[in-house]
Amino acid sequence: MVFKKIWWKNIIVVAVLFVSILFISWIFLPFYNSAPINILIPAGADSFEIANILRQQAVIKNKFLFILLSKVLNWEKDLKAGNYEFSSSNMIDVLGKLKKGGIKRSRVTIPEGLPGWEVSQILEKEKIIKKNDFLALVNDPGIFKEEFFFLLSVESLEGYLYPDTYYFFVEENEVQVIRKFLLRFQEIVLPLYEEKIPRNDLSAEEIIILASIVEKEAQINLEKPIIAAVFHNRLEKGMKLRADPTVKYALGNFQERLTYEDLTVSSPYNTYVYHGLPPGPICNPGKDSIYAVLYPDEVDYLYFVAKGDGTHKFSDTYEEHLKAVHKYR
Repeated sequence: MVFKKIWWKNIIVVAVLFVSILFISWIFLPFYNSAPINILIPAGADSFEIANILRQQAVIKNKFLFILLSKVLNWEKDLKAGNYEFSSSNMIDVLGKLKKGGIKRSRVTIPEGLPGWEVSQILEKEKIIKKNDFLALVNDPGIFKEEFFFLLSVESLEGYLYPDTYYFFVEENEVQVIRKFLLRFQEIVLPLYEEKIPRNDLSAEEIIILASIVEKEAQINLEKPIIAAVFHNRLEKGMKLRADPTVKYALGNFQERLTYEDLTVSSPYNTYVYHGLPPGPICNPGKDSIYAVLYPDEVDYLYFVAKGDGTHKFSDTYEEHLKAVHKYR
């Protein structure tokens, strides 16, 4: 009988030690994530709601233990709403961050028509990312291709960094930043393909390439479907596109006026030298430019020249075009 009592006591002691070790490990040992996780805790959320959010996003391993620990530490009413980033955090660290308060996010607007290098400059200025690290991912998009099927055949993310207003964390992970661009592209652009059958036979990648040229050529949205039609007509007739922005992209500078020498630069992006579309987009176009390429106006124009007021003079023939050039230039 004495032996049995000692045996049961030993079992109880071992069980208590095991549970204690398990409890301590879950509280103090970090729970490793594959990448930093950004979490928004909404205003008014109580400890139960916060625990659910954290568990769903794999920030914590056990929501009931999280709630219990918040009560034991008497921090339950001190957990604050806000934006947080968690990486390899143990439960004590998670609670400590929530007690201290969220990380402030930066509101960043990416205008339509910027090339990747200008997007990176904006993000670096706002201290969101390091420019070189960001561009390295833009130029090597392999890690995104499994998640985003529309990237399967592209060699660069130029054209797919959808221009919009975003909220980023300071020093946010570059992968997370680019993923936000791609998710927005997927949300806004892909439904455009499903609205009706496009007039043209361009591939999805070619549509973005041409849309990027239209974005750079057009200064007002009303002219985008007309400019898109001009380029469609040229492609159908086997003519060179002769688009100035493609040369500027090849030169790496959209600000300077082109010289006649610039128009001879040896680059596959120079549409004054090479027929057809350039090998990739020259900027990141917005919805209106993409829609214009999908559904261009039904016109016969083959030429256009800037009038100096943001609009263009369109012509059917080269003779008419030369007269327009003489008038407006």
